[in-house]
Amino acid sequence: MSLTEEQRALVQVRLDEARTALHKLEIGEATVSLAYNGESVTYSVADVGRLRQYIRSLEAQLGLRSLGRARSRGVVFG
Repeated sequence: MSLTEEQRALVQVRLDEARTALHKLEIGEATVSLAYNGESVTYSVADVGRLRQYIRSLEAQLGLRSLGRARSRGVVFG
């Protein structure tokens, strides 16, 4: 799916906000809130995994990462 410049800018703003929220949780804030599409979502330290997943999905939309997990590679000695 190709994003228009306007959509890309919006996703980038959301990504920046989500990264800032994650940073705040990691430095000790108890909760952080993100607002988008007229709705607000509040994350707590217990929700860090969900917030990281949201960040990964935004990065994937921007083409910064793939959504799939990296496949493990075998190690060959010899």
